[in-house]
Amino acid sequence: MNQNKDAGKDEVAWWFKILGRCVGAIASLVCMGMGIWACITVHPICIVAGVLMVCLGFLTMVLEAPLCCQFFDGLDRLANWIGNLKYIYKAILYCVLSIFPMMLCFELTTVFGSGLIFVTGAIYGVMALGKKGGQAKRPDDVEMNQRLTESEEPVATTPEGT
Repeated sequence: MNQNKDAGKDEVAWWFKILGRCVGAIASLVCMGMGIWACITVHPICIVAGVLMVCLGFLTMVLEAPLCCQFFDGLDRLANWIGNLKYIYKAILYCVLSIFPMMLCFELTTVFGSGLIFVTGAIYGVMALGKKGGQAKRPDDVEMNQRLTESEEPVATTPEGT
């Protein structure tokens, strides 16, 4: 069962995994900063969006850079559990959660802060597709290719007129 779960993760290049982690860590810091900036307003909805962004940034920091949150008890188990999920679930989690602050208060701070979390989700979505873009391997393709190679006739390399 673990082999099937890890099989999709092995298709992703190592540098792409690091890219996803780095973008996620940077996005979490930016999201928390922009969330604090969004809280400095007179609109109560934007304050709620700012608080959501700070929470989203902290969640992303726990999941993408657990070294930064190693002193909180219990968060390492959450990070390990989420770290073992398939990439598509991480992509859905980041993309869905990043939309809520933008829906509440559509300003530059919320779009930029939550947008970077959305980009992290998009990177994980691309990682979920794998090398071949999600193209399923069909066994009938193998059989068809085998039949084509077996039925080929040799091609003459010399002209017939000589």
